[in-house]
Amino acid sequence: MIRSFFLSLSLCIFSLSTHITKANDKQNTGRDTLKLSTPDFQIDPYLKLADDVQQYAKNFLHVRYVYGGKTPKGFDCSGFIRYCYQKFDMPLTVGSSNLNKLGYTVLPESALPGDLIFFGGTTGRKNRISHVGMVVEVNDCAVKFIHASVGNGVRYDLLTDKYYTKHFVEIRRVIDSIKNYKYD
Repeated sequence: MIRSFFLSLSLCIFSLSTHITKANDKQNTGRDTLKLSTPDFQIDPYLKLADDVQQYAKNFLHVRYVYGGKTPKGFDCSGFIRYCYQKFDMPLTVGSSNLNKLGYTVLPESALPGDLIFFGGTTGRKNRISHVGMVVEVNDCAVKFIHASVGNGVRYDLLTDKYYTKHFVEIRRVIDSIKNYKYD
């Protein structure tokens, strides 16, 4: 009886593993990711939406910075975030300090793609929110984010960079509050 149970369990695991294939994700930097090859698997809708938003944001790399900019002709930091979220029917307010009132705080090591990352101190006080970006990846607690930088336009940076570490305030999960998804 026990032997047949373990045999059945092993066959189920083997059968399941044949449906999972490794594929090279061309949108990523050459690292392997798991792709599910059967419709039996459901991708978590929160994670799918969050990934879609950050993937869409990549389309605007190198778009120039324009103070108050809200279109691909030029973005400021909150205009860029707002534009990307609106594509997925998630209306956001204008201004990084207003965006900081949405959602809830998560630790950097718990951050997910689509979370918003906030910085302060660029206009005087450290805790006064003055900049926002979007998390695109977290590896070994190194948070990679995309944002509209004053000097360089839309680009990637790492939270481990000395400048951003010094000005970091928090990361907030906002999709939950906009789309009524719960993910924690």
